[in-house]
Amino acid sequence: MSSASWMDRNRKWIAPMAAGLAVLLALAAAPAFGQEAMSPEEALALAEERAGEGFSPAAAWSTLQRRFNDGGTTMWFLMFLSVLALAFVLERFVRLRRGRIAPPGLTDRLLRLADERDHEGVQKLLHRRRRSTLGKVAAFIFEHRHRDHEQVNAAIGDIAARDISKHQMLAYPLAAIATLAPLLGLFGTIIGMIESFEVVAIAGSLGDPRLLASGISKALVTTAFGLFVAIPTLFFFHTFRLRTNYLATILEQEASTLTNAWMLGQADAGHAPGTPGNPGNPGNPGSHGTAPAPRPATPADATGQEGKGHEG
Repeated sequence: MSSASWMDRNRKWIAPMAAGLAVLLALAAAPAFGQEAMSPEEALALAEERAGEGFSPAAAWSTLQRRFNDGGTTMWFLMFLSVLALAFVLERFVRLRRGRIAPPGLTDRLLRLADERDHEGVQKLLHRRRRSTLGKVAAFIFEHRHRDHEQVNAAIGDIAARDISKHQMLAYPLAAIATLAPLLGLFGTIIGMIESFEVVAIAGSLGDPRLLASGISKALVTTAFGLFVAIPTLFFFHTFRLRTNYLATILEQEASTLTNAWMLGQADAGHAPGTPGNPGNPGNPGSHGTAPAPRPATPADATGQEGKGHEG
């Protein structure tokens, strides 16, 4: 599919997404700091206070709140991305399980029921597992086990590919969040540094260099928080992607086992010599075929018989 056709089909979504991105950047650019820069005296007093507090949960929580406020508006968008990433991670933990793709033991139970000629039991088991990908594939194989092997193989390949692609698509938002979070953090940092330099420029020769250091320190908070969101999100994206490929491999093996047992095995049994129902094998007591009809006599046979009579 060309890019032009893709644009035509998704035009109704492109405009709202572009507008939302513009609003996001505008709000992030609008005062990146929640507070004005501290004076040198306030900064020294705060540093002495932190040194005397030591580590405690209350002090850590207070520092986190202060850093969040220092980050300004950008921090709220990073918080939204972190909540969104957590939601996708929990969704993948719930839905990306082996029971949803290739339930363990299902193939063995189906083969055992088929060997016992319990077709009703096979259908009941497939109905209970109809939501799993292997259940869908096994139901299709069982229903079309008398069809051509290549056609059935192509059909079950399409069924499995559709389900696996859905799982892969549901992991892509994690990759998008892992890409956007550090970029958004860097954007907030640049806006903060611009404001810090503006403060120094306004102060002029009377300004204190510590004002610039304080502003840059606040600006870097957004970059740190963006990386804090992106690193675990990227880890989970690759973890879920690897697990999807692993489950797809198991699904392929299970489907191949069922296809070989129900189609190739049945075909071999139907064409093997000496099996019931195989015509043209009169020597086998179990064969339901008839002996081949005698070949009609030809003129050459009659001439041969005449020659034998004269010799006698």
